[in-house]
Amino acid sequence: MKRMMQALCLSVGLMLGTTALAERIQLSPGVLRQLNQAQQAMAEDNYAQAAKILQQLSSHTLSKPAQAYTLQFRGNLALARQQETAALQHFAAAHALKALSGADQRRLLHTVAQLQMGQEQWRKGIASLEQWMQQVRTQGGQHESIRAEDYLLLAQGYSQRAQWSRVVKPVQTAIRLKGRAPEDWYRLQLAAHFQLKQWKGATAVLQLLVNRYPQQARYWEQLASVYQLRDRHSDALTTLRAAWLAGKFSQERHYTWLAQLMVQQGLPQRAAELLDDAMSRQQLSRTLKHERLLAQTQLQAKLYPQGRATLQRIAKRQPDYATWRQIAYLDMQLKHWDAMQRSIGEAVALKPDAADLYLLDGIADVNRARYERARQRFNKAREFEATRAQAQRWLNYLDQVSNSVASREAPTTEGPLTARS
Repeated sequence: MKRMMQALCLSVGLMLGTTALAERIQLSPGVLRQLNQAQQAMAEDNYAQAAKILQQLSSHTLSKPAQAYTLQFRGNLALARQQETAALQHFAAAHALKALSGADQRRLLHTVAQLQMGQEQWRKGIASLEQWMQQVRTQGGQHESIRAEDYLLLAQGYSQRAQWSRVVKPVQTAIRLKGRAPEDWYRLQLAAHFQLKQWKGATAVLQLLVNRYPQQARYWEQLASVYQLRDRHSDALTTLRAAWLAGKFSQERHYTWLAQLMVQQGLPQRAAELLDDAMSRQQLSRTLKHERLLAQTQLQAKLYPQGRATLQRIAKRQPDYATWRQIAYLDMQLKHWDAMQRSIGEAVALKPDAADLYLLDGIADVNRARYERARQRFNKAREFEATRAQAQRWLNYLDQVSNSVASREAPTTEGPLTARS
């Protein structure tokens, strides 16, 4: 902001010629001559000569208008030398004399406001700028106006003081007056909306930024986030998916976020395909966390073989009772009885006295026509309260078929009861 302020202030550095000065303020010929000499020296970048002339002029007894113009010239010279603090002192002193015409006084006040902002005197700068704006509105001439940059400067001042509720209106006015405003202007408005939790306003700004700067991934991400905050989850999914298709994803969390949105919107198969493809392309690392998310999406999409394969990779990397137990239930779903008992064996090794494992093991034995072993498993499961009722149903079922096992098909998990997963 400081460089911008210096550039703005330098733009007011030119002084009026002798004739114009004479028409507006009565100055002595000697003062006019010295001011012209100082101006010529500055135009030739001879700052030392200009300073000498102005110092000599200041040492004389001058009228208030002559003092004001001399101070203004000294302010211009300080700006040319990049001495902003001294420039502010000279311009403020010139304005305080109240010796110039209304238009000149307003120009001085505007310059003072700009310099105060440039030196991070936010409170004073805001007050000066607001005073100048009010004067232009009520007293300004035909050629005086408040520019888009002035409203932006006011908004920036308020933002520096964290007065976010006062930022939105001036920055919106600045953008409207500018037409196609620079990106930073929209970002200031967006920051204010975020600080005030004005999600509707933030959405409008982000929609514009996404369309105008589609290469900026952060705007896609922020827009999706705001849609989620507004419970517009379908729009969040559409936005994030568009960013993915446009190749804007640069972080792993983008892939997992999109997958989670897909699952939330009832698209688990697409989520599974996204994660599997991202891992295959090494866009998403195969961490346990990511593998578990992939397994979740595959199982929700009823892609049981793929889900089992993913869970088995997880179990081999980090042996865990819950994972092997889940694999056993999947094997039951797939009617892979041999694999189911192997999975149960892995789970038992990690938690020998798990009640539901006895039940699952018995179901696998029934489907492999190993009825005596199944009865043993169900009797053991009946010892636990959590599985007692289900185990008893299976035992009753075995009693019903005990005299005709050879002539019957092996009971399936769809017989007396399907074990709960």
